[in-house]
Amino acid sequence: MRRVLLLLPIVALAVLPAPPAGAAGSVAHCFHTWTDTITPGVSTTPARSRFTSNGETWDLLCQGTVRGHEVTGWGTFGEEGVIEGTCTAGQGKVNFSFTIPTTAGLQKFRLTFPLVYGPGGGVSQTTDFPGFFAFFPTDGDCTNQPVTEFKVIRNATLFT
Repeated sequence: MRRVLLLLPIVALAVLPAPPAGAAGSVAHCFHTWTDTITPGVSTTPARSRFTSNGETWDLLCQGTVRGHEVTGWGTFGEEGVIEGTCTAGQGKVNFSFTIPTTAGLQKFRLTFPLVYGPGGGVSQTTDFPGFFAFFPTDGDCTNQPVTEFKVIRNATLFT
């Protein structure tokens, strides 16, 4: 299991989105994983729920340049937002907060954008930090009890 987890960042960085036409010269390919709590929980009945990673405390691995400066190490990441839907499909809005260390010091970001999801995954609908994510419940099963916690794995490219 440990070998698979160690290979995930390498595989993830190999399948990231290409830069959009006219993208700035700074590009960082990023991989991150975190756990969100969701209130009141997601079930088979459509509803609106709030989710949070409980702060910018999760690791963010990026390679490349950010705002024209080389990335020098692990960053930190957090998110919060709202979704409307069920366990199998929905949409929402997310607020990302993250910090990336570079040769010019810490680069801080706050980005807000829409997302859509289907069974087990989805996409971030933004040109600044596009990516795709997979998620799986860690508390609740959607059928017998609402999902109130889930693990997220995301690959993305930051264009600055």
